Amino acid sequence: MTILVTGGGGYVGMNVVEALLARGERVMLLDRGHLPPPVHRALAAHGPHVQVVNADVCDVAAVEHAFSGHAIGNVIHCAAITAGPAREAAAPAASINVNLHGALNVLEAARRHRVRRVVYLSTASVYGESLYRLARIYEDTAPTSPVTLYGITKFAAERMCLRLRELWQMDIVCARLGSLVGPWERDTGVRDNFGTHSQLARCALRGETAVMPARAVRRDWVYSRDVAAGLLGLLDATSPQHTVYNLSAAMHWGDMLNWCALLKAAFPRFEYRVAGAGEQPNIGYVDRDRCLMDISRITQDIGYLPRFPPQAAYADFLEWLRRTPDFWSHQESRWQTS
Repeated sequence: MTILVTGGGGYVGMNVVEALLARGERVMLLDRGHLPPPVHRALAAHGPHVQVVNADVCDVAAVEHAFSGHAIGNVIHCAAITAGPAREAAAPAASINVNLHGALNVLEAARRHRVRRVVYLSTASVYGESLYRLARIYEDTAPTSPVTLYGITKFAAERMCLRLRELWQMDIVCARLGSLVGPWERDTGVRDNFGTHSQLARCALRGETAVMPARAVRRDWVYSRDVAAGLLGLLDATSPQHTVYNLSAAMHWGDMLNWCALLKAAFPRFEYRVAGAGEQPNIGYVDRDRCLMDISRITQDIGYLPRFPPQAAYADFLEWLRRTPDFWSHQESRWQTS
């Protein structure tokens, strides 16, 4: 049986695909975008175990074609548009089409083809202002009050998943993802906010100077390989006890300057400093301070525990950077706007 990963060429998708291939699974990577050479190189080592399908989840016929003729046993649905304010204002329909209608297209095809389980990748953004007002976020008690179109459409799709689970008697489980750190983040054309860790890593590889905002953001970053492990755990679980799970690290990672120091040691041409009075940073922080997302539910149900606290995560990320130095060679100006 083959596992379908939608949005498989993106940030979360590639981490999931790698984790699946590492354990010998057959994978169909479905993505509407162009895959850069480093991604192709990573996939080539797995030969026939991975199939790349260039398709848009909004194209009903293309989604059906991806399922038809292939023994798709499970689906991990990662495809989404993560819109910033400019895209929200200029093209709101795009977020609605991909995040909601695209998810429905995948669910309908999965139902027709009797897929065993769909793992739907949701987001902490569904909690909206609760992330900034509560001490800790629990799945059942934290109010869901999304503010952005990304959060609104993902929450709508999540609720759609759970309603259709009931109506269709279909096995669907949702994971609300925290803030990522790690390999494979790039400008895919559907992401408008880029992680601070990746922005700094890109500067380090290019030997540029990073100028950071004076105030560091506090949040529970989670390493991308831990996210992949959590999603695979939800895919494998014999009988998950819940339908919605937080997936994060449940720990604050500390000052971003620690990451800068490690990058400087690995890439000596890299320089960094905090912006002075009146100076414009070239590194963006994506948000305000956020509280911790509780992960006791996913820990109790499937045994998930993050294996990559900051020190281990940074070491693994640095090793990936050394192996993949050309990953951001064609990523240009949009990284400056986050």
